[in-house]
Amino acid sequence: MIGGDFFDFWFNYKDMIPAGYVDLMDQLDGLNQAGISIHFVLGNHDYWDFGYFQKKFNATVYAENLEIKNDSANIQVCHGDGLLKNDSGYRFMKKVIRSQFCIYLFRHFHADWGYWLAKKISKISGAYHHHDTKSKSIRNEMIEYAHTQWKSGFTTVLLGHYHQTGIIEENGNFLIFMGDWLRHYTVTRLDGDGWWQGSWNEL
Repeated sequence: MIGGDFFDFWFNYKDMIPAGYVDLMDQLDGLNQAGISIHFVLGNHDYWDFGYFQKKFNATVYAENLEIKNDSANIQVCHGDGLLKNDSGYRFMKKVIRSQFCIYLFRHFHADWGYWLAKKISKISGAYHHHDTKSKSIRNEMIEYAHTQWKSGFTTVLLGHYHQTGIIEENGNFLIFMGDWLRHYTVTRLDGDGWWQGSWNEL
């Protein structure tokens, strides 16, 4: 399961894949060929997928939350962008960039220019580290969010986007921050011993 923002930027151009992503796509396809199901919750950096992930590595793609419910656990996988109370500006921008009109305009923008623009925006936004000075307030708000989801019946909430790590347990319920894939390669796993989190090279 991938919780979004697996790529720094993705737009499903017809005939162009960024050079740095080719090997990664092949590795995901290798997992698929090995019989491993891939579930991909789209994040704000890779929302503009229009079927390529399913075509390339047979991913089941979710534009909204992934919900897994069975007799023992009710799990919500939520990318998390726009949940912060003071993110009203971002929530408005989110509606704009996901609109069919904006997608139409970007699709007809030359791919080289599109990726250049995306890198510029990514570099600027990189100055805002969700895991640094704002970490405490973000974690407190996300715990509040988890409380609302636990009350609605979910036992575990997994959150991405904010580059936080850690597993918080309250009364048998869990809030799990999925970490950072671009720099720290955080992996979260559920097995017979329960939830585990660490870096990719610890597996």
